[in-house]
Amino acid sequence: MDSPLIQYGIIALYFTFILTKGIRKSKEIKDQEDFLVAGRNIGWLLLLATMSATVLGGGASIGSIGKTYEWGIVMLLVTTGWYFQFMFSGKYIAPYFREAKLYTVAGFFGHRFDKRSRFVSFLLSLLFSVGVLGAQLVAFGKIINSMLPEFTYLWAVLTGALIVIVYSTAGGLLAVIYTDVYQFFVLIFGFLFTVIMCIPELIENQSEIANTIPPEFFKLDGGKGLLFLVSTFLAFLVGETFAPGYATRFCVGKNIKETKKGIFRAGVLLLFTFPVVLFFISLYSKLFFPDIDPEQALPQTILRLHNPFVSGLIIAALMSAVMSSADSILNSSTAIFMKDFYEEYLAERKISASRGLLYARISTVIIGLLGVILAILLPDVIDLLLLTYSVWAPGILLPVIIGVFVKKKSERHNFIVFLTMVASVVLTLIYVQTNYADSVQPVVAGVGFSLIIYFFLNLLFKRSEK
Repeated sequence: MDSPLIQYGIIALYFTFILTKGIRKSKEIKDQEDFLVAGRNIGWLLLLATMSATVLGGGASIGSIGKTYEWGIVMLLVTTGWYFQFMFSGKYIAPYFREAKLYTVAGFFGHRFDKRSRFVSFLLSLLFSVGVLGAQLVAFGKIINSMLPEFTYLWAVLTGALIVIVYSTAGGLLAVIYTDVYQFFVLIFGFLFTVIMCIPELIENQSEIANTIPPEFFKLDGGKGLLFLVSTFLAFLVGETFAPGYATRFCVGKNIKETKKGIFRAGVLLLFTFPVVLFFISLYSKLFFPDIDPEQALPQTILRLHNPFVSGLIIAALMSAVMSSADSILNSSTAIFMKDFYEEYLAERKISASRGLLYARISTVIIGLLGVILAILLPDVIDLLLLTYSVWAPGILLPVIIGVFVKKKSERHNFIVFLTMVASVVLTLIYVQTNYADSVQPVVAGVGFSLIIYFFLNLLFKRSEK
């Protein structure tokens, strides 16, 4: 870029602002309840902002624009699954978590089923969280390295991780939520401003679009067929449903009404805004850069706009996207470690508020460092991330829905749920290795396995009683 000092200045100011705001919240943290679930005192507007910022991470920005560049508008359709699951969770699942005053997904399993199911969900939650944290730091490093080559991948990862770890350790979820609010607005306005700058050139080149953009780009199925469209939509719908970072936010609202409004409206807002962003930026990059690596679609678009203030703003927006996901995952990982591992298996007696807060902060630093190590050693961590998604939903989705909507409780039913979780995860891991995984997404097949196993076991146990 011709004016790197402007970009550096904007980035430095942004980092300083976020770090300062996050650390200031440490004064309001008195105990674990404040640190892990923000004192359960978050209004619907803050909840909307933090949920939206959390979902719009590296995958939903760089990744989604890249896939829209590659697949066309079919990507716009399938990613709506993210937003619909927010609306479903806000209306039906989040109120249950808030009413029961839970902290984590594994806590739900312990509350609703038994310790066996809780342990399986704890393992899946921890795997999911550390994998996603590493992936977000990878995304952060690659974004900064591609936009500002002077910043090496290693230093980009270390810088982003340091900022996230410092304010998350100081202020816990309260700091995460308040920094997410700023990050959300930077992100939304940054992307919308980019779209506004793209539209005039797209209008001027309408005939060029008709002649150069492949017809498949504008087809609802992307030329890939109805099965691909349906299975990929379902994968986005269920792949991150009840993910730890989201589930933590189910627990933080002032009351059930505020919780419902915040999470449901986050889904509605994203449904009517982010597909527009994906479409125009992807179409612009497809027109002017027809043969690039799809993941370079957004960086190349920003570089072509060639305005140092705009590019600085968008770099800040991209960092916001990744950091808001990373801080949320880091906080939820801390809650998982403290509530589902330390207090459940290590603590011999109830610890004091001050000691619990100290342990929570120490675990935040340790988990953050694990994410950094993963990002440095495995820069292709997306493979691990995709595998994590594939086993998360089969093991978690159906039991959570059953736990909320099915009222029966018994040792036999708890055992059926436990067997369903284990068997569906194992079968999904086997399925991933088959050729069928190219046709039907593993996460979709895995949820299908869990449905079949659950109903088969219920039928089997009923017959054995006769």
